[in-house]
Amino acid sequence: MELLELGANRSGGPVVLIHGFAASAFSGWVRTGWAAALERGGFRPLGVDLPGHGPGRDGELAGTGREALVARLGELVAGLDGGGPVPLVGHSLGAQLAWAAAARDSGIGPLVLGGIGTRDRLSELGRALEGDPAVSPAARALATALTDRAAHDPGTDAGRRVRAWAEFARRVGADPFDPDAAVPRQPALLFAGAEDAWAEPEELARRRRAVGAPTEVLVVPDRGHVDVLTARAARQGAVAFLRRAAGSRQVDVP
Repeated sequence: MELLELGANRSGGPVVLIHGFAASAFSGWVRTGWAAALERGGFRPLGVDLPGHGPGRDGELAGTGREALVARLGELVAGLDGGGPVPLVGHSLGAQLAWAAAARDSGIGPLVLGGIGTRDRLSELGRALEGDPAVSPAARALATALTDRAAHDPGTDAGRRVRAWAEFARRVGADPFDPDAAVPRQPALLFAGAEDAWAEPEELARRRRAVGAPTEVLVVPDRGHVDVLTARAARQGAVAFLRRAAGSRQVDVP
């Protein structure tokens, strides 16, 4: 897992973006407009493709586990010369990884975390991708949507891609996310779509505030777990939050 340049601005303060399960740096952050919004806000957007995700990475799963991913994020951030703590932006699984990495690393700065809840559903989603009939209707519906998306992705071996996602979910889901194990104290913006049944921004904000961690919440009307990323309000709110956290002058965000 390596850092990828998601824009042309190499002079701004670095921000590392971590995509969710069954996505990629491009689909999660470039196609949705986040990288461009961060660039216009004066930042240098960097991303990662998680193992088994991204172009040509279906088979890259050796040694994959939650602990290894969190540790690798810390290494990548440590290698950046950002002039201070480096902000992380994460969605869903990416938000979980950012939460855990920030809790152990003082070199990580403000957090923007989307679609994150108190319960880890990754293992169940992996079972749904494998056709387990015992999973919840929500997991089954999401697995169906992911499978359909893979089938319509040009140049993709859909079967191989779905098997890689399922194996990734099995490996990483074996060590479930526990937000109470270590709570990051960095300032954070928690955002979610109002229709996202898996996100619990208010509850996580309550737990963070209980330990003195500054936390803001942004709920976007009429958006769900995935399409919240395409909401202009989410992009605007995230960039404005990071600008405030950096103590920088405000700029217009598209």
